[in-house]
Amino acid sequence: MPQETGGARGRGRPPRLSRDQIIDGAVALVYADPATPLTIKRVSEAVNSAPMALYRYFPDRDDLLHAVADRVAADMRFDRPAGATWQEQLRQWMLLSLDHLQPYPQLLPYIASTRKPAWLPSFIVLTEILQPLGLDDEDVALAVALIGTTIVGHATLAAQRRPVGEMLPTLHEALRAETPADQQRVAPVLDQLPNAFTRLYDVVIDNTIAAIEALAGKSPARRSRSKPAARKAPLSPIFSNSSPS
Repeated sequence: MPQETGGARGRGRPPRLSRDQIIDGAVALVYADPATPLTIKRVSEAVNSAPMALYRYFPDRDDLLHAVADRVAADMRFDRPAGATWQEQLRQWMLLSLDHLQPYPQLLPYIASTRKPAWLPSFIVLTEILQPLGLDDEDVALAVALIGTTIVGHATLAAQRRPVGEMLPTLHEALRAETPADQQRVAPVLDQLPNAFTRLYDVVIDNTIAAIEALAGKSPARRSRSKPAARKAPLSPIFSNSSPS
């Protein structure tokens, strides 16, 4: 009888968790509650498992957070609009990327320090977007690094920054201790801060595009093509509306 009972428990035992199931559960937790720290205990409860079961796949919490951040980074997708200029495509990419990352503020440091090739799909998309510029490999790498750093950096600052609207009363109160001339000059500027932060990312994108345009103008590859003897056939855009797999 005891043997039969033990066999019944074995047949009814839930299947062992997979690493992907754990990561899926953790991503859902962070998305649903961005402000609450992700812990082994919370994730184990979300996937109906004991905490020790997760340690089979993740030695510690940092390893779990790196894996979750890698999943979020790898899941970034972009349908490149046919016929759009590279500037339009890059703008759309940067806007969508920020929207994708903002729900995961606690993962941003891990995304910035990813230990796996989670950014490779994004890297591939960006090299295709930038292809019409005729940059040499060194400048393409610099442009992609600039774009990635700009997106993650802006998302990180936005996640850490207290809403300016909440700070305005405190700022105005502190300003009363300053000279009347300073008050007159600074007060209306303070009132424009909420709108400034709303516009900020558009300005950041504009400046990123301008920096890449300047880089293209100085590129040795472009300068060599400008000489009649070395001119090559123009590159044909290879953009499609499908995301890289």
